[in-house]
Amino acid sequence: MELTGALLRFSVPRAFVVVAPGYTDVRLGVECELRKRGWAQSLTPADADMLVICGDGGERFAESVDRVWEQTPAPRTSLRIVEFDTIARSFDAARAALCDVSTLRVDAIERRMVSGRVARGSDMGDSKHADSHANAHSHNMDADMDIDMDADMDMSMDLPGGIAMADRGPDRDGLKLDQLHVSLGPMLPDWPTGLVLRLVLQGDIVQSAELEIVVGRRDSSFWLEAEANTEDASQIRAAAAADSLQRFLGVAGWKSAAATGRWLRDELLAPGADVLAKPRFVRWIRRVRRSRVLRWSMNGLGLVGQDTPDQLHGDVSARYLRWAEEIASVLSAPVVAGQPVAVPWGLQRAERARAALTLLPTMLVGQEFTAARLIVASFDPDLEALHSHAVPDSHD
Repeated sequence: MELTGALLRFSVPRAFVVVAPGYTDVRLGVECELRKRGWAQSLTPADADMLVICGDGGERFAESVDRVWEQTPAPRTSLRIVEFDTIARSFDAARAALCDVSTLRVDAIERRMVSGRVARGSDMGDSKHADSHANAHSHNMDADMDIDMDADMDMSMDLPGGIAMADRGPDRDGLKLDQLHVSLGPMLPDWPTGLVLRLVLQGDIVQSAELEIVVGRRDSSFWLEAEANTEDASQIRAAAAADSLQRFLGVAGWKSAAATGRWLRDELLAPGADVLAKPRFVRWIRRVRRSRVLRWSMNGLGLVGQDTPDQLHGDVSARYLRWAEEIASVLSAPVVAGQPVAVPWGLQRAERARAALTLLPTMLVGQEFTAARLIVASFDPDLEALHSHAVPDSHD
């Protein structure tokens, strides 16, 4: 036990972070604290030993948290953070819990007992709840693709042993192929908070898409409140652009650039920070803007016409480059505070979120699965801003 405790004390925690709607401030604080401590942020719960729950959600959110916790291997610990000021203390307590060998052994024993009961119920065919979790686990995708661990399948029949079988449907060539029903969100890394996307796939092609919005217990928008409480609104807007851009870069697989983007975002949000004095960030934004590989790989993907908010026009490349331009405008020269805008920034973000939710179900049909993920990341709809502003539907 002493050797086990020593190994645990020297190990680097790996955190899987889930976020309830309305708690963006906690997410940003958690990501910043992880970076400062040198702790890793995992892409899947299977690669984590710490589940960090940002905020308190409703029943739908709680169900997803339970599924993620079941997929987190031992040794493990979980912590829920609902207030920004408690992040550091909560991390200290979680680190201590990961070194408490006795408690970890009790958790492992309890988990084996629960798994045994679930397995027996599944064998007897009397536990549909167990089957649903088995399906969710068996259809996990590769972590490098950043696919949600909550993915599951709607099945028309079950095979012996609780193994499910996919439906079949005609593909574009008139052949019969399996139809896989996959849910993305609400706990997918670098995913819009509160969004659930249900896809029907044949092979890796999206046949249909439906959206669901998960409502949280807190009705607030971090970015809008931050802009309202600062003298330099442009710097807050650049921080929001950096947050969206780093999430997009993470989905695109450029992990080092995403990490630098998170660091820049945190610097932009820090009181009195002088990002102009840090040439690393200027070099970073230059690399992102000039990357031919990134632009070429996104060229023509997710094309949007002129009858939508300006920030959504063009393809995926055009959208991520707009974030880069907004950041560059702050990095290149000081911004005069208090510059007037024709439309309030909060309303702009809400209108873009509304338009994105309207466009996505149709736009994703016919796209490859990985392309669909990139398109969503290029929109990054701010559902918190949408909830904070009453943006009417187009037919109202």
